[in-house]
Amino acid sequence: MKSTKLISVAILTAGLLGGSVSAVYAEDSATPKPGTTVINPNNAAYQAQLAAYKIAMIQYRIAMVKNDISYRTAMRAYNTAWNNTMKAYEAAWAVTAAANKAANDAYQAKMPPLVAARDAATDAADAAFLAAVAGNPTTAVLDAALTAHNAANTAAQNAFKAAVAALGAKPVPVAKPAAPVKPAAPVKPVDPTKPVAPVKPVPTPKESKHS
Repeated sequence: MKSTKLISVAILTAGLLGGSVSAVYAEDSATPKPGTTVINPNNAAYQAQLAAYKIAMIQYRIAMVKNDISYRTAMRAYNTAWNNTMKAYEAAWAVTAAANKAANDAYQAKMPPLVAARDAATDAADAAFLAAVAGNPTTAVLDAALTAHNAANTAAQNAFKAAVAALGAKPVPVAKPAAPVKPAAPVKPVDPTKPVAPVKPVPTPKESKHS
């Protein structure tokens, strides 16, 4: 009889222990193990935002390069147009300046013979005067020499002026026209706004195993 009670107690004890162990296992299966992070439901949204951000960054970089290309092309065209304008301006002035120089050179080329004729006349007057006053001439001879020298020089100068007037008007130097006004340079395109990276969600804190 005693042995039968002992067997019953052992079976009952085993049943209770088995139930406790099962309860513990059941509780353990519902509790995250140490070191396991609970999945944040916002991660999926973050990943979508991150993917959109990466696409936006590529588009942003492409827009930046396109802006640089457009600006460089515009500046190249602007500089070419301005250089052509200045070349045309300088070329037109060179033609005008060359024509003016040719006319002035032709005019000046006619001057040496006239100057030579005047100088020859004045030299002859000087020689005649020096010859007349040489030695010890009378006052009347000296007075006549002065009068003759003055008349000869005046005649030489008047003949020179008349010859110069016969050449016509002296070419007037042409003033260089005002340079063209340089237009405003192209404005560099405004760069797009750089995308802002999404904020990474904070993971759910780790949960400890029930004791």
